[in-house]
Amino acid sequence: MSTPDPSAPNYGTVISGGTFTGSNIGGQGSVFQPGQARSAPRDELERLRSQVEALLALVEAHAAELPQAGQARRDLEEVLAEAEAEPGERDPARVTAALDRLGTRLAPVTALAAALGPIADLVAALL
Repeated sequence: MSTPDPSAPNYGTVISGGTFTGSNIGGQGSVFQPGQARSAPRDELERLRSQVEALLALVEAHAAELPQAGQARRDLEEVLAEAEAEPGERDPARVTAALDRLGTRLAPVTALAAALGPIADLVAALL
């Protein structure tokens, strides 16, 4: 068994969608590096629904402290509706505008404004 030449180029191989081991793919000196699994969009959408519902409940609980609680609810519903739309039907500009408005509308209650960050991250992953 010979040692691979460290100065030789390593062009590598990328394979996804199955169960593979280094011995299936590579030859002598190959190294198997599994990719990082990513949750399915359906899972991300379920997490988004859950977080939006939780934030809606908080908006209701703090409605007296939010001058635009009704508009904040509508913006949250709009964000969720756009994320649930078919991929070709989604309007990222509309979602961005709703998230920007929400940042302003939820600012009077710090905990609500902070809860918007994870929602924005999930929306970005879905769009």
